[in-house]
Amino acid sequence: MSLAFGVSLLALAVMLGGLAALFRRRSEGAMSAIRTFALVGAASIALLHLLPEALGEIGWLGLLAAATGFLAPAALERLVLGEAGAHRTPTTALAMGYAAVLAHQFGEGAAVASLSRVGQLTLPIVLALAAHTVPLAMVVAIQVLEVRAGANDKRAMSAALAGIALATVTGAFATRLVDAERFEAIEPWVLSAVAGLLLHALSHEAVASGPATSIRRAGEAAGGLLGLVLATVGIDEEEWVQQIPAELRIAALVVLVGLILLRSYGPRRAAERPH
Repeated sequence: MSLAFGVSLLALAVMLGGLAALFRRRSEGAMSAIRTFALVGAASIALLHLLPEALGEIGWLGLLAAATGFLAPAALERLVLGEAGAHRTPTTALAMGYAAVLAHQFGEGAAVASLSRVGQLTLPIVLALAAHTVPLAMVVAIQVLEVRAGANDKRAMSAALAGIALATVTGAFATRLVDAERFEAIEPWVLSAVAGLLLHALSHEAVASGPATSIRRAGEAAGGLLGLVLATVGIDEEEWVQQIPAELRIAALVVLVGLILLRSYGPRRAAERPH
């Protein structure tokens, strides 16, 4: 997949997040399914594709890079918002949270470009990232609409979303500052860090939240299973998978399906309201 097409899909995801914010009362069920798709797809791609390849080249040290990719977004959010971020005034919380989102999208753009340079950028990976971007953009759009309630609220929302898309594009093309030979040397470290970034979604959405309606649960299950299907496309060609007995592969797949259904139909945590 070309870098331009991948970045375009991420930019489209930002726009969809804005539309979902405008029609949020009608789109809650769909957003829940999208979140589950993003969670399962991103985690599966990280664990089944990127991380095994990186560990095969640099060994267990790759876990350090993966841990960095996993912890960096949370550390950035804590640095920008602080422990008392939830108690700040709406305008201040919006501005600081928006800065964190811009940095996050810059990182995702850089991750997409890095994967493109090493020939690892595929449609399932981009779809997983895009599905993660939609609710993120939606939260920003909702906060802007609430803080800037009035005649110019939609214009302010459009400007905020344009900034998010621009941060993504900027991150994608920033990687060109590194020459090809040097980039090839750090390829496995990049793959490990991107895997950690994809796994970061687990820290927020491992347990489902929101109303437990039958339609919502079914949508989450369908989204999760679709994410698993996309992530496992072509996995039989992976060398490490071929070394696993067929019976064990089937058992692992059954376990993954069971975890997806447990998340959709099991106990739920209270939904968090944007501040």
